[in-house]
Amino acid sequence: MSWIQNLKNWERLPESAEYMKKVYGDPLAYLNADQSKFVTEREYFGDFGYGECFNSTSSEVQCELITGEFDPKQLPYEKRLAWHFKEFCYKTSAHGIPMIGQAPNRYYRGVWILLFIGCMSMLYYNADSVLDKYNRNEKIVDIQLKFDTAPFPAITLCNLNPYKASLASNVALVQRTLNAFRDAMPSDKKNKGNDDDDDDDTPHRMKRSSKDAYFEPGYSKCVCGKSSSEQYKYDEPILEENRCICAFDRGTQDAWPCHPPTDWRNTSCLFCNEHAFCREHPPAGEAPTHAPRICLCASTGFCIAYSDKAPMIEIWKFLSGGPTTEDPNFLEAMGFAGMTDEVAIVNKAKENIMFAMATLSMGERQGLSTTKRELIHKCSFNGMACDIDGDFMTHVDPVFGNCFTFNYNRTVNLTSIRAGPMYGLRMLVYVNASDYMPTTEATGVRLTIHDKEDFPFPDTFGYSAPTGYVSSFGLRLRKMSRLPAPYGDCIPDGKGTEYIYDNYEYSVEGCYRSCFQQLVLKDCLCGDPRFPVPDGKKHCDAADPVAHVVVNNRVINQSIPLLTHPQSGHRNHSKSNSVPVTELLRNAINITKNGAMVEVFYEQLNFEMLTESEAYGFVNLLADFGGQLGLWCGISFLTCCEFIFLFLETAYISGEHKYNVWKKKKEEKERRRKLGY
Repeated sequence: MSWIQNLKNWERLPESAEYMKKVYGDPLAYLNADQSKFVTEREYFGDFGYGECFNSTSSEVQCELITGEFDPKQLPYEKRLAWHFKEFCYKTSAHGIPMIGQAPNRYYRGVWILLFIGCMSMLYYNADSVLDKYNRNEKIVDIQLKFDTAPFPAITLCNLNPYKASLASNVALVQRTLNAFRDAMPSDKKNKGNDDDDDDDTPHRMKRSSKDAYFEPGYSKCVCGKSSSEQYKYDEPILEENRCICAFDRGTQDAWPCHPPTDWRNTSCLFCNEHAFCREHPPAGEAPTHAPRICLCASTGFCIAYSDKAPMIEIWKFLSGGPTTEDPNFLEAMGFAGMTDEVAIVNKAKENIMFAMATLSMGERQGLSTTKRELIHKCSFNGMACDIDGDFMTHVDPVFGNCFTFNYNRTVNLTSIRAGPMYGLRMLVYVNASDYMPTTEATGVRLTIHDKEDFPFPDTFGYSAPTGYVSSFGLRLRKMSRLPAPYGDCIPDGKGTEYIYDNYEYSVEGCYRSCFQQLVLKDCLCGDPRFPVPDGKKHCDAADPVAHVVVNNRVINQSIPLLTHPQSGHRNHSKSNSVPVTELLRNAINITKNGAMVEVFYEQLNFEMLTESEAYGFVNLLADFGGQLGLWCGISFLTCCEFIFLFLETAYISGEHKYNVWKKKKEEKERRRKLGY
């Protein structure tokens, strides 16, 4: 009791009553305290409908009433929702919301509401900038220079002359096309080398030595049995006995020999040269140049290529400048009307020849063009001799005829062991310029450098190498790996059912051509002969003027829809060519005019790698967005789950209330029905 004594001494309480009151409290204080109002059982169970239990005053029941848990389901719908939201404000881990819910007065609550709205505004502003940065889909390009052996590309070689004149002229449609081309050329070109046309029999052999001469049968006036009939070729035969058939060249206007129609007979020939002179049987020791062709042979043994599909020309009309016997629809389809520029006429003639060749099968077109051995005489790679037959693959191009691809095998990887022309691809090629088509404007070859999986487009991406020189092409490899959408227009595989280049990978040029071909097929029900057609479709008829007009209008006026996408990964070979470098064998005239040396090599044994990667990915978005939520609202992922559960619980309460209302109405309706209301 020492502490009581110390307390008493410290406070110095004089009276013991005051001491007892200080230590133990006022014993009469209960008389002045407020009387606690307890809820009776009658009130509790009666108001809330828990049953009837009256006149129970035991302390056990009173304690249960005071400490009993509250069931919010017994509240009305509106009060239950209000209670639910208040409970969420008390329990949520989001900053600011509990302070609003537990505010002691409205001023305190207003301050916290303003702070919460301000933080939400800053969150919206910063989150919008984060989302905008993510939606820009920015890329980073990583550039690496690697020192290693680079894979050698595929090399496609074509002759600038697509088809041999000696063989192509035997095709009736090609012959008619060339005749229309010669007629369309300006008169000074048609009459070139024809100044001595009034000479006698001697010049005939000289005129026929022209490499561009091409003979066809034509009607003329002559007196049969005479030694010469050319003096009558400008006159129209009045009498039938004065009409004869002559071998006529439109370029030199040479008409010889001439015989009555009865002296000519239709037969087949196995040998025809570039001037359309034929023999029923090839010369001794020579193989047939082609399959049997229709020709006209005179009783003297002279034969000339001819097909009855084309009407025979009337020479006097041609020489007088009048209309020829050619079908007007065919001439309209050729499209030479109104053209005077020689370059434009040649381009149009090339297009017409492609139309004409499209009527032939792929095998027939391949037989009319240069063979592999005829074009490529010598070849070496990495200093070792090539196997010309095995290392080159043949495919037919609509523009250049037979083309030959080196390094076409996708299962074999060829690499250059060193840089420089000695360790690349070197080819000695030979073109027979004497057998060139009249539409071919230069002698040489066309070179295309591409990947093995890509289709070569020599007319678009090719490089020309002339004869008589060494043409060197130095390569530098650049590998590019691109991201697919939405970081660009690139997709991993752009090939679809409408892609016309089967067995080749997707390329932008191939996509454009496929799209254009599909548009032509839709409008014309036939395809442009410059491009392949899908299975079951055919190319447009060369003699159809409507098809020509529609195709040309589509080329000029149609804007191609943007259906193309760059490749997701591809290689690019940049070329630097030097032409000429050195003349080939200056003393060998034939080689100089018809031969060329082509070199393709790597300048350096290193290559660039360009790799695209995302600059701002989804992980960065989550990190920045979560940082903004935590900074301005103190919200984490679990807090977001709290709001989700709040929404689900609110939806459940609303649904339960509507169901109870519906159920109650249904029961009331059933009760009234039973009572007969």
